[in-house]
Amino acid sequence: MLQAAHRSSIEIKDSYDFYVLALKEFNKENLSEAYLYCDRARYELTSAINDAKIKIKGSRFHSLRTISYFFKLYGLYAVIFASLAVVLFSFLITRFSEASILGVPLWSSFFAGLGSSAQILTGIADDLRRYGMASRYKRLWYMALPLLAMVFGYMAYLFVGSGFIAINGSTDSQAFSIMFTCFLTGFLTKWLIGRLSRMSRDI
Repeated sequence: MLQAAHRSSIEIKDSYDFYVLALKEFNKENLSEAYLYCDRARYELTSAINDAKIKIKGSRFHSLRTISYFFKLYGLYAVIFASLAVVLFSFLITRFSEASILGVPLWSSFFAGLGSSAQILTGIADDLRRYGMASRYKRLWYMALPLLAMVFGYMAYLFVGSGFIAINGSTDSQAFSIMFTCFLTGFLTKWLIGRLSRMSRDI
């Protein structure tokens, strides 16, 4: 919360000071004092957020700083980006379903992009369920996930289409299986990035 407030240009000095005191008392295993300082830190943060609001005729309204704070705190920037990406990839799948590059249909990349967008939304929802705030996707790096997912989806189609994985069934069922494989590849983009990064360090 303090990080989100600081990045939104909200004054957090008093809140941060009490937060540090809470950590010191916690390290001393003085839990009662730690909880008191923690509550005071939250109170000071709430006061700082209220002070950052716009005052009009005795009423307080959210300012750009406080709106930015809540967007960062709950990962709403990532939610908006991923939602727009879902709409975009859904449109591309329906509009360019017949387009291909070197014999590989572009919907393979689009389904992977759709999967990565779903992964971002799932990550934000999981953070809010567990912690009440966003702990992942707070930086703009998540915008690169759909682009990387499109590459992985293209390669996934090549991998499946080359015969490394045998898919039985009718032509339609095989196509649906490949679509799901591309979507799942996009959904696992973050995991694939971690694996490939480890491999590159070992080379």
